Amino acid sequence: MNFFVSTRAELIKIKRSASLWICFLGAGFIPLIFLLNYALQPAKNLPRLMMFPWAVHFGIGWHAFSSFLLPMFIILICSLIPQIEFKNNTWKQVFASPQPLANIFFSKLFVIVVTIILLFLLFNFFLVMSAVLANLIIPKYGFLKSHVDIITMWKLNWQIFLSVMGIIAFQYFLSLRFKNFIAAVGIGLALLIASIIAIPFWDHAYTLPYAHPMLTMQNFASKKNQVALPKHEIYSVFYFIGFALLAFLDMKYRKERG
Repeated sequence: MNFFVSTRAELIKIKRSASLWICFLGAGFIPLIFLLNYALQPAKNLPRLMMFPWAVHFGIGWHAFSSFLLPMFIILICSLIPQIEFKNNTWKQVFASPQPLANIFFSKLFVIVVTIILLFLLFNFFLVMSAVLANLIIPKYGFLKSHVDIITMWKLNWQIFLSVMGIIAFQYFLSLRFKNFIAAVGIGLALLIASIIAIPFWDHAYTLPYAHPMLTMQNFASKKNQVALPKHEIYSVFYFIGFALLAFLDMKYRKERG
């Protein structure tokens, strides 16, 4: 069984899980709040959206999303997909199937990454739609008369994705290591809260994977994004490689699988 077949099997499995619902609900929550806010409080929002409406809209949206909701959704998605096997008691069947261990491990990781990319795409789409609908309801907004800086938006999305790579690999490791869904989610949530608390007070917060999305947004807000790749994003990439390797070795050499 090749990697393509293994990945297709994993994609079929997530159709019956809550992962896709989490993507749609998670991606649409903040844009819906923005739409209601723009429609109900135009006097408050018009002045700050006057000059650069799209830049302000995307900046505030991504800042709100990356500070807590994005890491939380990643924690849930990374925990839900491996939990399918634990819930249905099918790990032994998966390991007994005619496919290499690497296919089992990396096909699940690949599906997790694809699901998170879908989350990013949906969030951007819903952000755009919330602004367009607000402009149709209240024509004084300048969204339809301004252009979106695609290059900046692409750079922002790319760097935020790099910043969450460490979280993805670590949560994947936890979800494979613990049968209990609550354990992986609880550890991730505790580390996320600890990182939020540490950012204003600790100079080495860049070493914490769960702080990386917030640090990326801070870099953009303070115009420090001239650096090709900030230090914390380099850490995130290395964390991804390290934790993914650790998770694979743990799966390979664990005495009792599943």
